Amino acid sequence: MKQFEMFSGAKFIKSAEGSMSPRFRGKFTAEKGEKAEITVCGLGFFRLYINGKRTDDSVFAPVTSFYHHYEGCLCEEKFGEELSCRVYCLKYDISDLLIDGENVVCAEVGPGWYFDYKGECTLCYKIEIADRIVLSDESVKVNDGPLTFFRFTKGEKQDFTKTCLDDNWINPDFDDNNWQNAVEYEIPETEYYIQDCPNDRVIRTVKPLLIGETENTLIYDVGENVSGSYVFTCDKENKKISVIVSEELDSEGKPHEDWNQDQVAEFITDGKDREYRLLFTWHAFRYFEISKGAKVTGVDVIHCDAPVTSSFKCENEVLNWMYNAFIRTQLCNMHAGIPSDCPHLERRGYTGDGQLTCEAVMMMIETEKFYRKWMEDIADCQDRKSGNVQYTAPYTHSGGGPGGWGSAISEVPYVFYKHFGDIKPAEKYFDGMLRYLDYLENHSENDLVTSGQPTLWCLGEWCAPQIVHGSRPEIPEPFVNTYFYIRMIDKICEIADVLGKAEIRTELVFLRKRKVKALYENYFDEATGDFAQNLNSANAFALEIGIGDERTLLNLVEKVRTQPLDTGIFGTELVAKNLFVNGYFDEAIEFLSRTEYPSYGFMMKSGATTLWEEWKNPRSMSHPMFGSAVKFFFAYVLGIRQQKDSAGYKKLIIEPKTNDVTGNAEGYFEIPAGRVSVKIDREKNECFVSVPEGVEYEVIFDGKVNIE
Repeated sequence: MKQFEMFSGAKFIKSAEGSMSPRFRGKFTAEKGEKAEITVCGLGFFRLYINGKRTDDSVFAPVTSFYHHYEGCLCEEKFGEELSCRVYCLKYDISDLLIDGENVVCAEVGPGWYFDYKGECTLCYKIEIADRIVLSDESVKVNDGPLTFFRFTKGEKQDFTKTCLDDNWINPDFDDNNWQNAVEYEIPETEYYIQDCPNDRVIRTVKPLLIGETENTLIYDVGENVSGSYVFTCDKENKKISVIVSEELDSEGKPHEDWNQDQVAEFITDGKDREYRLLFTWHAFRYFEISKGAKVTGVDVIHCDAPVTSSFKCENEVLNWMYNAFIRTQLCNMHAGIPSDCPHLERRGYTGDGQLTCEAVMMMIETEKFYRKWMEDIADCQDRKSGNVQYTAPYTHSGGGPGGWGSAISEVPYVFYKHFGDIKPAEKYFDGMLRYLDYLENHSENDLVTSGQPTLWCLGEWCAPQIVHGSRPEIPEPFVNTYFYIRMIDKICEIADVLGKAEIRTELVFLRKRKVKALYENYFDEATGDFAQNLNSANAFALEIGIGDERTLLNLVEKVRTQPLDTGIFGTELVAKNLFVNGYFDEAIEFLSRTEYPSYGFMMKSGATTLWEEWKNPRSMSHPMFGSAVKFFFAYVLGIRQQKDSAGYKKLIIEPKTNDVTGNAEGYFEIPAGRVSVKIDREKNECFVSVPEGVEYEVIFDGKVNIE
């Protein structure tokens, strides 16, 4: 809806002086016990108070979106693209917070991602009380907050010695006569929605371990890579407290500058009894060094309020580490409604990384509303003229693509349908899927998809084992891009069948044949059965879309048996999947449980608690993309798989399987109907299975089966 429809004429307001973190105070009259609701939006992020009390414990609200068109937007200015935009608002029932007489609504707003749009913070609200409404306008008072510096991906500087600051500002009896009146902010045209996606929260608080000391600083270890904020107190006035964070320590036991990721924090204290923490951004780190004079009380772990709904453990430490590291990494990368690539450097919702991991995430974490929101971001970032899908959703200029990134527009709705059994999102975005196929067709040469946007980087099989970050994989990029084109066609055809659009199949099947022919003509070796010389395990890509011959699979298996892992962002999952699907269970488990470089076990032995971006010397130590293979522990070790004609896990095949590497195994995950769990006891050759009522299932196990 439009602004007037959402806010009934309320104005977006801001500080006349352009405060970095303005504080707003608006007054209204009410009676205790009256029914009242507030609809509110603060851009970038806001905290809302009614009569001195928080409306909720959200952090980084509202969720991030492509808010509106703005000057300097690269895809619009350079390529003339037209994206869709939206702003999310929140609605709160504030009936229990009202008092008799004069009430006060207060909000503290910080920049968030919105800093890149306008560089200013703004607020709009509508309060509905019985038969009257109260709207934000220029009568609202505004004053400065503690921020003196802000960069969303870097950090904050806060100064609590500013004379304008008073902790009582949120209370009804506070005297705001010295505050200025707000001024109207003309927000560009956009669409407004009530937010349904869960916000971030402080999920838990960790007590860090003091591990070092210098003349002026203390050094702490959180014990794991986290996203959030250190929390401390300081009883000294005008004390400058600096914090340096890192994912790793250097040879002197201090936070390593190479894994600081340019994150900064500085606080000037006022000596009052208060806790200091980051306000409108987060840091990602395991270690931090803080100035003496600060008393660290804990580390707040912050991410999307998305409960973990799964468990897996076996007798192999690498596989157990993989599961736990993936869960931790993914949660570190769920902020403000975005599944990000990393929680520090870029924080973008890369469509390549996000579609790759979405099935595993939906399986293991409660994320239905989260992905409903992100699918809207993907649709919004599609050019309305050409059909191009950007590399990030919400759009922020970055590298990537093309096929393996933009195909998120079909992959995520398809996976969502298969997991939750809801075809409506796929139906909603179906035309966009077809437009993106057209776009890739227009960016093909000799039936190979060659590029996304001209002059922009094409990543292909990103982060295959390499020494230098960003060096190119050996597997040709057009091969990877065309693989994704064909994969998209397969998913769209299946969606079309469900939607009763079978007539679309004819043209899509014709396109598929052309693309397959191009792959054979350009990359298939008749003498060996390999595609692209099986570089970076290219055969796994071919097998996934059903091309090649019996040698293609055998060559892939032989390579896994005799050579080190050589795959990157997509191929690692595809190798494991092809091994499992084709009955090479032992080879698949060996592939995933290796400990020599490059491998997951190498990360584990190197002390990692989250997954790396690269197999060695990573730029980032918190990238979830390699965690997509963890879903196979549930599908092929616990053996919980959906039958091909099923969606929403209404029909299951449960085929547990272990070997000497896995040992005994057990675990569960949530399907729409409830929890499915499997436990395998190898010594007794029996398994224990629990399936929710109403789900059809068949258990295949060469031993005793116990249904619980």
